[in-house]
Amino acid sequence: MSEEEKLKKKQRREKFRQMFAKNRNMKRAFEGKEKEYKAKRFSYYFKRIALIVGCLILLLLLSNRTFFKENYQTSKIGIKIPMLMFFAKDDGNEIVLKTLRKTKYVQQYFDSRLMNMTRYNCDGYSFFYDDAKQTAIYNITVEKNFVVKTVKITYAQGNADCLCEAKVTGKEAEKICSNY
Repeated sequence: MSEEEKLKKKQRREKFRQMFAKNRNMKRAFEGKEKEYKAKRFSYYFKRIALIVGCLILLLLLSNRTFFKENYQTSKIGIKIPMLMFFAKDDGNEIVLKTLRKTKYVQQYFDSRLMNMTRYNCDGYSFFYDDAKQTAIYNITVEKNFVVKTVKITYAQGNADCLCEAKVTGKEAEKICSNY
């Protein structure tokens, strides 16, 4: 091998090293941009999914009968309730509501509402009566679960005297007092 061939070989090797180093730097630069692109893409999709889930939850809450209202009204009963309570069920003599509010607040709210009603003491039980709506509220309980509190309101519709004389509560009292 001549001196000239050795020089050409050395130059080729050097050129290859430079090219390899350049590719390696480009590859590192590309990997950094790829990570940046993935992070931006994740952020974009996360924001969109969070927005969609938020809209669905808001729609669900808006479709509920009681969440943004302070009055629960059916053909049988009308009762004031605190806002942000989620309607669960009404089986005719018991309303079940769910809320995230503190138990103490909910209990105080209903206690203040019951103070405005007439209290009747009958044989072995008592109830609060709303003359305007002819509704008797027998019991309001607030059950404390982990985060969600369950509020149960037991009621009956009818005349107060009849409900007191019926000596039963709930649907049985309503049946007896329906013709009163």
